[in-house]
Amino acid sequence: MEQAAPKQRSPWFYVLLGCGGFALLSCLGAFLVLAVGVKKVNDLQEGVSNPKVRTENARKMLGELPPGYVSAVSLSMFGLVDIAVLTNGEGLADGGVEVGDRVFTYYRMVSNADNERTKAYFRSGEGDLGSLRNSGVNIDKEDVIKRGNLTVAGRKLYYVAYRGVFGVGNESASDGLNLALLFDCPGEQLHAGVWAMRDPTPQKPIAELDLTGTVADEAVLAAFVKPMNPCGR
Repeated sequence: MEQAAPKQRSPWFYVLLGCGGFALLSCLGAFLVLAVGVKKVNDLQEGVSNPKVRTENARKMLGELPPGYVSAVSLSMFGLVDIAVLTNGEGLADGGVEVGDRVFTYYRMVSNADNERTKAYFRSGEGDLGSLRNSGVNIDKEDVIKRGNLTVAGRKLYYVAYRGVFGVGNESASDGLNLALLFDCPGEQLHAGVWAMRDPTPQKPIAELDLTGTVADEAVLAAFVKPMNPCGR
């Protein structure tokens, strides 16, 4: 009796799934258009299709990956924008990744006019998410669950937990708990991320949520970010 062939899917498929409530596909599409004529598209594809390259790129951006997470996408655009997508899923034989139930997307953006307003939003609630808005990261005030800051291994970060969407597309979209965070790095660059999971109790109002064990649990967040040090890259 023949054994079933291992699951194989195009690695681009995983860019579409579990991306924490923002349009990562649009973002990547824009980068690919920008790349045509000035850099080989193959260099970008390697950051999606080649597991070794994905992992190496992600470590260059973040320092180390959280235990149990693999790199699904990692792209660097001419030193202007870095993106790394991590998930607690598993690698597949075709080089793709089976997306798990949690996804983290990291952004590094060079100095621009929107960065300070984005940093102010995380630090004080003033400002806005201008630098992340084009990547689909939008937070409505009524969806905010909690906000605060942590110092982990001597490194400070600010976070905003909110309800949003986990996944994109008719088949994968579902209610999600998202945690946007700012790594408090020196300089004018922006180091931010979104950690997302499906909402275990979407029917409950925000005031009644039990956040224990979720991405909005400070103890869980501290353990997750401890290996990472994007400020030191």
